[in-house]
Amino acid sequence: MKTFTETYTDLDRAIDEVRTLADEWKASRQSGVPDDEMIHCACLVLHEWIANLHRHARFHDEPPTVEVRLTYEDPHLSCSVSDNSEGFELDAHLPAEDDDLESLPEGGMGLRIIKSCTDDFSYAPAEDGLYRFDFSIPSDHDPWLNTLF
Repeated sequence: MKTFTETYTDLDRAIDEVRTLADEWKASRQSGVPDDEMIHCACLVLHEWIANLHRHARFHDEPPTVEVRLTYEDPHLSCSVSDNSEGFELDAHLPAEDDDLESLPEGGMGLRIIKSCTDDFSYAPAEDGLYRFDFSIPSDHDPWLNTLF
């Protein structure tokens, strides 16, 4: 699989394109690596993250700019999403493990989905003044072991 890099200034377009990336990545990979489950999880995480930026992020008075960079280096699929938003404190929005699922607001499952699909993730300011969301998925990751229920 080649490194994928794309910059979006239209978040609606970004969401639409992320939905179709799985097919492109599957077609470009060699000998089935990364596997379909890793690709599916990466697309799901990207979709959730960009949808959250679209819905909740403040981009000052500038148009949004989001750069997605995805790479696979055995045994990890890694991704970074840089954005020009004002950012936010990720930990403050993560539900606690013992939170009652019914108490979450409508649409409040996105960060739990991201957490279950990834091995590691972070969101922090980068040196270039942007904010960066990074995540990785190892080849032996089983999102079903981190299910939401």
